Amino acid sequence: MTKAIKFNLLLDKHPVRDLEDLLAHFNLDDLLTAYHSHTLHRWLEVRGLTEELNQLMAIKSADELDIASALCELFQENISEADIKTAVYPLEFRKQQQQQLEQLASQQFNKNAVIKSYHAGYDKLCAEMEEKADDYPFLKAAVNTLWTDYAKLFSVDFDLFFDAFIQISPLTLFTMLANDNYRQSGLFDYEQKEILFSHIPSYYIEKEGEKFNFKKDTNNNWEKITGQKVIVKSIYNVSGKVKIKGDNGNEYVGGEAIGKILAGLYFYSYTSSDSVEYAIITPVKSTHPLLPPYKFYSGITEGYWKDLQPKGKKCLILSMEQGNFIRNSGKNGEELNANAINEEFLILNGIDYKSNNPDHALIYMVI
Repeated sequence: MTKAIKFNLLLDKHPVRDLEDLLAHFNLDDLLTAYHSHTLHRWLEVRGLTEELNQLMAIKSADELDIASALCELFQENISEADIKTAVYPLEFRKQQQQQLEQLASQQFNKNAVIKSYHAGYDKLCAEMEEKADDYPFLKAAVNTLWTDYAKLFSVDFDLFFDAFIQISPLTLFTMLANDNYRQSGLFDYEQKEILFSHIPSYYIEKEGEKFNFKKDTNNNWEKITGQKVIVKSIYNVSGKVKIKGDNGNEYVGGEAIGKILAGLYFYSYTSSDSVEYAIITPVKSTHPLLPPYKFYSGITEGYWKDLQPKGKKCLILSMEQGNFIRNSGKNGEELNANAINEEFLILNGIDYKSNNPDHALIYMVI
């Protein structure tokens, strides 16, 4: 009897050898392509995965969304109806967009009408994003369509879009930073990331506590005043050389620091009359938990890595307190601190987390 020749599936640009690999590199678009070409059927057959093959053969619907839902249910572990909806939403959204494009192509528009229709489509999509500012499945599909159909127009309009949506829906901007197209485009500059970082939701309400005044000549050297989170209230810059920074290293000259909230406080001066007034920021737990898609964790891990999200779950890391560490799930030797995380919006493959402070919070999104 001829031995079946095994081959790998290609999902999300990765060769897939077994079901564990399939779960780690699950890509619905690639899986649908393999399904329609019957490559997926053959892959299951040569690996002796009879149960999965029978379930695949039981899919009778010709509707793309039904097939996509069935594939999610078959190959994703413990998937909920909400997770399936999130996964197939981009397909449904793309189907609607394709219908609109086909309708446009079927009509004989003149040049001006086409341009007008193009801008109208862009405005309509932005309006829908504003209306559904908290609907994460919709936003994932919408930001993808915004890039694929309107990238040039959006690039020109980005600064205005950012200024509007930082107030309307920071979630929309976080969703863009979870999308490879936007990450690679370089649209988000350092200042915009800094602003967006200040709009990350928190399980804690921060309140101003006791005020302190630090007055000293540091002889043009940095001196650490405190490791606590503070807000700078006032600066007395007699020498004209006063500078302030926090643990992240960002420096502010003189009055630029007033109103800044910093993790840790360092002072640089040249006369004994130079001073800084600051107040300690005290975190108080809110009675309102974070809503999806935001996820929150706080707790002591007793020096060990805590597995928060398994490998195969891509996570956008929003914020982490100083003194804690994070890494890609199971990646030995990796230990990322808060300086490497905050304002960088890194994407990790699963999450291992380490903390010795019960009041410190990690905020992230599973994307």
